Amino acid sequence: MMLIKIGDEVTVSPRPCGSSMRYGKITDISIATKTGDPAGELGTHISEYDTELDYPGSIGYQSENGDNYWAYFSQIQGD
Repeated sequence: MMLIKIGDEVTVSPRPCGSSMRYGKITDISIATKTGDPAGELGTHISEYDTELDYPGSIGYQSENGDNYWAYFSQIQGD
């Protein structure tokens, strides 16, 4: 478990399994507040989050070459 913040560098394991890892900087963090919204798109946007709390949600991140992606919290690889 880890504390993540906007601007942090992250390593993300894309789905499906077997895809290569992606790297980038967190641009936004969303937490789900309703059933049926596991990525938190309709939820609360925050600037930092402790994954130990185990809420459903996601991050937006930008790769080194400027591409924008998103990932569930469970896809973030820890140190």
